[in-house]
Order: sequence, then C-alpha cells, then structure tokens
Amino acid sequence: MMSIKLPLWLRFFLLIGVAGLAAGAGLLAYRYYTRPVTLTVAVGSIDGEAAKAMSALASELARRKSNNLAQN
Repeated sequence: MMSIKLPLWLRFFLLIGVAGLAAGAGLLAYRYYTRPVTLTVAVGSIDGEAAKAMSALASELARRKSNNLAQN
C-alpha cells in the first residue's frame, strides 16, 4: 500500500478540522443529555387523590434527577 504525502499545512488543517468536529459532536451530545424533559400525565378523580399522587410522583422524580446531576 502506498502512502500519500500531504503538505504539512494541509495535515495541520485536517487535524484542526477533525478536532473541531469531535468537539462539536461532544457539545451536541452534552446538550442532548442535559436537556429538560417534560412528562405530561392526564389525571382526574372526584376526590383529587390522583392529582395528589401525580404531584408526589413528579416531586420525587425531580428530586432524583437533581441528586443524579449533583453526583455527576
């Protein structure tokens, strides 16, 4: 197999371009991982117990998410 000799300036700019693409991909992955998540649940009952249960569940999920982010 024959190797191709590229000029030093072209190798430098290719290296900078690949590093830029890797940094951009890392930034996009970070933004995707830390994006806010919304869960919508329709509840209803005569006495309002279902809404109270969903509110308790939502606060527990929020607490766990904040604890996970604090640990990382």
